[in-house]
Amino acid sequence: MSVQVSYKKQTLLGVLILLVIFAVFEIFAQIYQIDEDTSCNFVKSEVYRNIPENILIGMCNEYHKIKLVHNSYWQIYPDQHYEHVNINSFGFRGPEISMEKPADTFRIFVVGGSTTFGSAATSDDNTVPGYLQKKFDMVDLGLNVEVINAGTVGAYSKTEAPFVKDVLFDFNPDLIIVFDGWNDVWISYTSHIDERGVEGQLYDVVRDLHDIMPYYKTPFVIRDIAMKNKNTFSGTWDETNLDKKISLWKERWDEVCISAERKNIKTFVMIQPILGTGDRIITESEKPNLSADEDFLLVPIALQKYADVLPELTNCTYKADLTHTFDNHKQTIFFDLGHVGDEGNMIIAEEIYKLVLPVIQKS
Repeated sequence: MSVQVSYKKQTLLGVLILLVIFAVFEIFAQIYQIDEDTSCNFVKSEVYRNIPENILIGMCNEYHKIKLVHNSYWQIYPDQHYEHVNINSFGFRGPEISMEKPADTFRIFVVGGSTTFGSAATSDDNTVPGYLQKKFDMVDLGLNVEVINAGTVGAYSKTEAPFVKDVLFDFNPDLIIVFDGWNDVWISYTSHIDERGVEGQLYDVVRDLHDIMPYYKTPFVIRDIAMKNKNTFSGTWDETNLDKKISLWKERWDEVCISAERKNIKTFVMIQPILGTGDRIITESEKPNLSADEDFLLVPIALQKYADVLPELTNCTYKADLTHTFDNHKQTIFFDLGHVGDEGNMIIAEEIYKLVLPVIQKS
């Protein structure tokens, strides 16, 4: 009898010790995640040097609250509303729209990743699609031009192509603008072909746990330690598979453009500018972003290879290389390798406006 009691005490003691260990680790994880979750590169950047830090921190907190649907499209959960960012009932950033296109309207969807979504924009109107809308609102074209922000954080051709075909086509658009390239370059080839390995599976497990227990932070710390120096989508950037990724990128968008043409929808594929592309001399404030990792120096070179094959997208209506967009701008534009602030978004939108205006006028 005493032996059984002893075993029970030992078991209970062991359980209590484990609980204490888990509790201590969770306290550490909570502190760690507070620092991680509330950090945004743009808060300390020259890009927003004229905006009070408390406002920037508020923006940062809002962007971290945005929830994504974990499906093959990486859509955004609908009906999320904050001071600086609003997601409408269809999961698009910006004002409400109708599924049915209004009469006398030229409807444009802008597709891309966080740079299209506007992950550091001070408002919905100050994203690339937002500024583009404002440009068209200033001219009389004899019809209404509607620009819809279909950008999603982390999106790339593997998620965007089916998103366009399965979701956006139902909105009867006149033009699909694809503005990206950076994520396709950076995301590992294994993610492109659905062979993400143990690290990718770990990322998915932690993500799913967060959906079930959003306040439990220990899995995030374990993931970050296990994936130290790895990109979010598993694996370090591997230049040896670049040609294969470019082939997949071309194949995906060619298929989308063929489908769009059958529906009388025009397509415009654009390669975005990032830090180090074009002939622009980067500022002292921007240099640490490019030199933080030797791989970062190779990413702009790799992105240019995507721009070089744009002419091979023979089924797409229009193509454009925007990697030189900032060549004549000497001010600080980027706060990391590819994200810009409001001013950068406005400059990009002006360039896109020049390209798209003739398309609308022809229509």
